[in-house]
Amino acid sequence: MIGPRRFREILVSGSPLRLVLLTAVLCALWALLRAPLTAEESRLYRRVEAAQAFLWDALEREGVPGDAAADPYRSGFIGVEWSMTTTTLGSLEAKRCATDPLWAVRLLRWFDAQGLKEGDRIVVLASSSFPGLLHSVLAAAEHRGLDVGLAVSLGASTWGANRPEAPWPVLARILRRGGFLRARPAFYTLGGEEENGGGMPEEARELLAGAARSDGTALLLAATLEEAIQRKMRLVEGEDGEAPARLVVGVGGSEGNMGTDPVALSLAPGMRGPGDGGAAGNGVIGRALRAGYPVLHLLNLRALADAEGIGWAERRRSFASRGPVPGALGLALFALVLATHRRWSWDGWEEGDGRKEL
Repeated sequence: MIGPRRFREILVSGSPLRLVLLTAVLCALWALLRAPLTAEESRLYRRVEAAQAFLWDALEREGVPGDAAADPYRSGFIGVEWSMTTTTLGSLEAKRCATDPLWAVRLLRWFDAQGLKEGDRIVVLASSSFPGLLHSVLAAAEHRGLDVGLAVSLGASTWGANRPEAPWPVLARILRRGGFLRARPAFYTLGGEEENGGGMPEEARELLAGAARSDGTALLLAATLEEAIQRKMRLVEGEDGEAPARLVVGVGGSEGNMGTDPVALSLAPGMRGPGDGGAAGNGVIGRALRAGYPVLHLLNLRALADAEGIGWAERRRSFASRGPVPGALGLALFALVLATHRRWSWDGWEEGDGRKEL
């Protein structure tokens, strides 16, 4: 057993045990600063994983095979590089990250932090650009027993739900069939410019309109973008006796959500409060914030994943530590040991005891 005196000698000497101790401290720091999942969160994680496996297999059986190179985790939520229903360019890496089941866990924590309880109403306004993230939002909300008002724009950026054979209504139908989804939209929009399919060929507009009809969901064909924004705001405010939303969740960057003011692009992702409304644009997100609704803004996924400890290039089973403090602390400890550790000596240097230590 190492006594106090010997321990002090290890700390100030060049003993190899000092390096072993440093390694142990750094490992402990890494472990303590990770955020392991609770039993409840692990169940939600596994359920989202199971939903993705079910979706992948079901799409293959329906003649819509996935691309394992683009979708290495076989989530079923990765589309194609381009199609007639594609609205804008998007990042394949972002679409992969959006399929990580850890998002469902993070969303559950966000909901709990907002004090949401079973029966509370939230409104989810999504494009089809991040179908994996949209499913995680809905999975977390249903796990917590929330009442979900949902509106989905059917256009998608590259690698989103942009396969003509598998737009969001088809993916949702499969997930409902497997028991992995209950929520149904109040309405769809075509997405694209003006939220009415602007920029898409007529064939794509007809295809998406048919997908909405097959899903038994109303398709909002607004004459103007302002009309689409106002319709979404009525969903937020509550209609037909519904309570106003306790939280608005924006998934992706549909034109109705963001509006036409470029300032909306500077809105930081994550949980935003009414004080952020001044720089949130003239779409639903900005108007909801200015009306006093909290908004969970899910866009700019790279920054959001880094901030929340979710892997970008590959999945992790738990959240990584967040912020610069853990890394800075570990680096400081390493530098301190490196600066004070005696690493070698020169024999024959006559000074004092005849040896110079460095």
